[in-house]
Amino acid sequence: MAFHYIIDGYNLLYAFPEMPTGTWQDKRETLLRFLQTARPQGKNRCTVVFDSRQGLGDKYQTGELTVIFTQSETADDRISRIVRELGNANNVVVVSNDRGIQRLIGGTGAKFLKSDDFLKAAPKSQPPPPAANKEVRDDITDEFKKKWLE
Repeated sequence: MAFHYIIDGYNLLYAFPEMPTGTWQDKRETLLRFLQTARPQGKNRCTVVFDSRQGLGDKYQTGELTVIFTQSETADDRISRIVRELGNANNVVVVSNDRGIQRLIGGTGAKFLKSDDFLKAAPKSQPPPPAANKEVRDDITDEFKKKWLE
């Protein structure tokens, strides 16, 4: 039986052993690359939901992942709504450390998996990849040269 994993995006980010560096967009992209390369969800369908209370409710596909930014609702509420709209949720796995989501999906038949346990399913040799295309600068300014070298 194929499963549909619905992931609380920011909750999973906070469950990483080390928070990815960079802007929030960089952090989200790191998470999505991790899901695409390490595949702790296996070959199952995967939807990642991010809170965006002031966003436009964007939804897009990146590789095999569906990414949703909420609009005027929390990720918890959107995840609960998705599970309930699916009808038969016996093949749905909700990934989060948030017990509030667990209560929201209660009685639907969906399974609940802690983010920490989900990450353990990833191969140990697959840490979240670093943000791509980040320029590393090792030069110093003239002002610092004056202070340090003179």
